[in-house]
Amino acid sequence: MSESEHVIEVSRRDFSPRVIERSREIPVLVDFWAPWCGPCRMVAPVLERIAADYAGKLVVAKVNTDEERELAQEYGIRSIPNLKLFRNGEIVEDILGAQPESELRALVERYVPRESDALREQAAAALARGDADAARALLERARETDPANARVAVDLARLHLSAGDLDAARAALDALAPSERETGDAARIDALLEFAERAREAPDAAELARRLERDPDDHEARYHLAVRRVVDGDYAEALEQLLELLRRDRGFRDGIARTTMLRIFTLLGDDHELVPRYRARLFNILH
Repeated sequence: MSESEHVIEVSRRDFSPRVIERSREIPVLVDFWAPWCGPCRMVAPVLERIAADYAGKLVVAKVNTDEERELAQEYGIRSIPNLKLFRNGEIVEDILGAQPESELRALVERYVPRESDALREQAAAALARGDADAARALLERARETDPANARVAVDLARLHLSAGDLDAARAALDALAPSERETGDAARIDALLEFAERAREAPDAAELARRLERDPDDHEARYHLAVRRVVDGDYAEALEQLLELLRRDRGFRDGIARTTMLRIFTLLGDDHELVPRYRARLFNILH
């Protein structure tokens, strides 16, 4: 294939500067393909249209896996087409198989820089100085000028949540489409907000601990204590309480201990050190 301004061919030799380093400026969508792959040929014109439409805000980098076997092996390519989206030097999305154009566009849109992102950066700087009011004003302006930027809504939800305004945080997240709310930072903030909402009506941690001391089978107290520990950031203790609840009564509230643990895993993300450890312990209890 011949290169265009926004669709390029890369090899192992130039992968680092043209993909890794370039992704620190704009997203780079790497298409691992091969000439014999039928679905790859179907995806190619879709990627070309998307790259052209973003006009310099996105690069599509093509890797011919027949010619670049070492590069394909390095990135764990087992089937094609396989698209990997790089941003800030890291893989942020991994897409297997041919996907509808609408889904690819929605995915890319989450990472393509927008003018309103400049206001987000100013808001982050204001927040770092401790000026939450200025940060909020900047984010509100960004939302007014670019309501389609899901990142602004996520930033607002995070800001409202940290200030304890749960209703405003929920309103910010509810403005997102389900596909946007269920991935990335939005999913984690949504999970944390859910715990904060549950804790709002619960007794304080000291009272819950006293109740458990009097009656270790007070399952309501143990569950609410786990929720409070999540809000306090003590995730290990929260998971321990939920495991103990599972040991004592796995059917309590239709298995809420298990589903709450899964929600904590979403909040922490798969890379968090607690997640694989407690996934294994959860599996052992259930099976």
